[in-house]
Amino acid sequence: MTKQGKKLLLHLSLAVLGVFLVIHYWATIATWFSDIYKAILPCIIGAVIAYLINILMRFYERHYFTKKNPPFAQKSRTAVCLICAILTILCVIVGIIVLIVPQLISCVKLIVQQAPKGVEALLKNDKIVQYLPESVYDWLANWREKLTDQAFWSDFVAKATAFLKTGLGSTGSKITSALTSTASTIGSVVIGIVFAIYYLACRGSIQRNVNRLAANYLKPTVREKLFHYASVFNDCFHKYIVAQCLEALILGSLCLVGMLILRLPYAPMISALVCLMALVPIVGATISAVIGTVMILAVSPVQAVIFFAMLMVVQVIEGNLIFPKVVGKSVGAPGLIVFAAVTVGGSIFGIPGMMVSVPAATAVFNELRADMTNREQQKGAAQCDAAETASEE
Repeated sequence: MTKQGKKLLLHLSLAVLGVFLVIHYWATIATWFSDIYKAILPCIIGAVIAYLINILMRFYERHYFTKKNPPFAQKSRTAVCLICAILTILCVIVGIIVLIVPQLISCVKLIVQQAPKGVEALLKNDKIVQYLPESVYDWLANWREKLTDQAFWSDFVAKATAFLKTGLGSTGSKITSALTSTASTIGSVVIGIVFAIYYLACRGSIQRNVNRLAANYLKPTVREKLFHYASVFNDCFHKYIVAQCLEALILGSLCLVGMLILRLPYAPMISALVCLMALVPIVGATISAVIGTVMILAVSPVQAVIFFAMLMVVQVIEGNLIFPKVVGKSVGAPGLIVFAAVTVGGSIFGIPGMMVSVPAATAVFNELRADMTNREQQKGAAQCDAAETASEE
């Protein structure tokens, strides 16, 4: 057997052995990976937070004494821009909470107050009742009587109190587990925030050390490819996040203006909700439309229909007229690829998967398109050279 044949046989044997070990010890390996994931989860959360804050931080850096650039500005640029970015995010979070929470509480109270009246009006409407199954009608009638019966609420309070006194012991382990998981998640987020702030404060030195490591331990061709792919992915993620935030802000503003003009209830809250849900690709706008319609339905069915129609018109105007001109084609992938990325990412990782899969798929698509264009140009140039050589002969 030749030397190359022996080398190939050795590689195949090692590959087969590796597959066998992975299959045989899969439970142990899965436990190791789970432990490693839990250990590095705060770092992952911190990296995501740092990336988002860095977008705002770079915006402030571009506008912080860019013309004269005195010595104190050079020394304080990182700290001042980092503080401004963090304060901006905190102000946005507090503003959303102030807009949503109070009106959400009032809406829930209104739904609770109007539910018995709504059920009673429904049961008195002969046109609707004739299409209801008998079981549904009986259930609604019993539910209406319970809601208007004072004894039902007294019994409910008594049972809830008894559960808190005696039944809590049987579910104590589940509650303890839930509290432990919540505390662990909060701890990971806090550590991630600290990690993100530390990284952003030392961003320059970290980048220089990464460049030194790559220069000393990677071949030039490998280093160039890694930096190129990292630049492509970073550019796609940056453009996508900025585009989605700007689109969400425009959609929320248009929704607020439309609701104020039509004098619809819960205008600030629903507009803030529409703005938030617009960050989720494809399905976010639909979810916000359904939630807003249900909330306004508790006040007036006619206004709920008006809101739904208004939001559909606003989405069409924003998606076809405003967004292409203001944002441009920042996400250069076809709609089919975006839809497939949202479906796959959402089914595996939920909403975070939806938000990450779209720019990732866009980066892969753009890189493949650029590589195919480059190959086609090289083939065309080679064919032209061959034709010129043939014509000279």
